[in-house]
Amino acid sequence: MQKLKQEYNKTLQRYYNGCKYLEENRKEIDKYMPVLIELRDKLVEILKQIPSATTEEILNGFNI
Repeated sequence: MQKLKQEYNKTLQRYYNGCKYLEENRKEIDKYMPVLIELRDKLVEILKQIPSATTEEILNGFNI
């Protein structure tokens, strides 16, 4: 479970960084949106394995 939470935190950080990048670089949306969607899908898959995750943990990551 610990490894899943670490993977979630790392992926969540990448997702948020990607969102910020695309907000600042709108011309790159077509190029990088598929990557952002893949990250989102990975987050969803990880969360399916951690059913007890709270809203706080989902949005901000897990305290490890």
